[in-house]
Amino acid sequence: TIALLGAIVYAMVHLLAAPKRQGKVMKELVTATVDIPHRPSRKNGDGNFSCVSRLHKEKDARQDYKQHSVAPITATTFQSVGWELEVQELLSQIMPTAEGDKIVKGLVRSVKQAIWPMIPEAEVTGFTSGNPARGRAYGVAVPEIDIVVSADPAHLLKRLDGRFSQSGRSVLRVDPRKLQKAVIRACTDQLVSSGGFKFRRSAFRSDDPKVTLLAPASLGLSEDAVSVDFSVNSATPLHSAALLTECGHLEPRAKELILMVRRWARDRGVSHAAKGHLPPYTWSLLAIYFLQTGTEDGVALLPPLSGFERSAALARKAGSPIGAGQVWSPSQGPEGQKSTAALFKEFVRFYAGKFDFRNEAVSVRLGRRAAPEISLPLHVVQQDCGSAVDVAPSIEDP
Repeated sequence: TIALLGAIVYAMVHLLAAPKRQGKVMKELVTATVDIPHRPSRKNGDGNFSCVSRLHKEKDARQDYKQHSVAPITATTFQSVGWELEVQELLSQIMPTAEGDKIVKGLVRSVKQAIWPMIPEAEVTGFTSGNPARGRAYGVAVPEIDIVVSADPAHLLKRLDGRFSQSGRSVLRVDPRKLQKAVIRACTDQLVSSGGFKFRRSAFRSDDPKVTLLAPASLGLSEDAVSVDFSVNSATPLHSAALLTECGHLEPRAKELILMVRRWARDRGVSHAAKGHLPPYTWSLLAIYFLQTGTEDGVALLPPLSGFERSAALARKAGSPIGAGQVWSPSQGPEGQKSTAALFKEFVRFYAGKFDFRNEAVSVRLGRRAAPEISLPLHVVQQDCGSAVDVAPSIEDP
């Protein structure tokens, strides 16, 4: 009886397992002999999807397809009518505001809270060159806000000593630029992991290494996300802010023109330094130099750098040769009545047709038209065809 019962149970188990094995064998057989249609990717001319055998398709060269990942830039709309009124409306939107200063202070506070546990000696400073709430086109690629961490290199190396190998520490001690980049990377990791920031891109090949971060609206600083350029021991944001502020004191239209030129360059997509464009600081120098030398009436609206009290002091501290200060007063002639809109038109005409990029240099320090000095590097640009070369603008950083 027991033997009969065992035989029955064995037969039932065998019958139940047989379909599974048969199904597995049949599936393997079908897979090996039948072409399985590939996922359809595009339609034929008759509107039907084409199927390609995964096992027997020919290995043709793969065709590249471009996919547009960003929306086209829309033109700015104005409530006003006419060039002069539209420029005034634009200036009212892009000028620094108390709301923008509040956002910068909040960003500085958030950065301090994130990196002070790692570098307690760090000093965090924020600068804004416009209204961050009205960023519009290329607002992330070219931020309006700079956050700079300043600290003694010896303190930075000491605080981050455990992050590097023995050989790495030796290199950082003798190469300040590599130390600067290493600290930026360490601070970026801290800001993203514990500060709530989001990483967007890095620019370590430029003269001023930096990263672009995004402060999301969840931080409570603004209704929208705000982009920030973050750097360590960089002097350019300070110099840019000093020049912009002093231009506003010497000639209010100068500050307006600088902001308008920077905004125009950014919205036209020619101010993204990572792509080889002139950075916003350089566009500021172009605007200042034009007001020193290029107005069509031939009268300077701004003095040479020696007439900028704070900026001249920063230049001397950096070792730049600055001449003696000169007494300067705003012009009272017809050019003193020109609007910022009219000056912007003259700015474009000056660099498009009057300035000789091959034989002249932009020097805010001198404040006059002259050939480039021997110490100023010459930049040569090779055209796409490979044979023709041209001379790029020579722009001196004061």
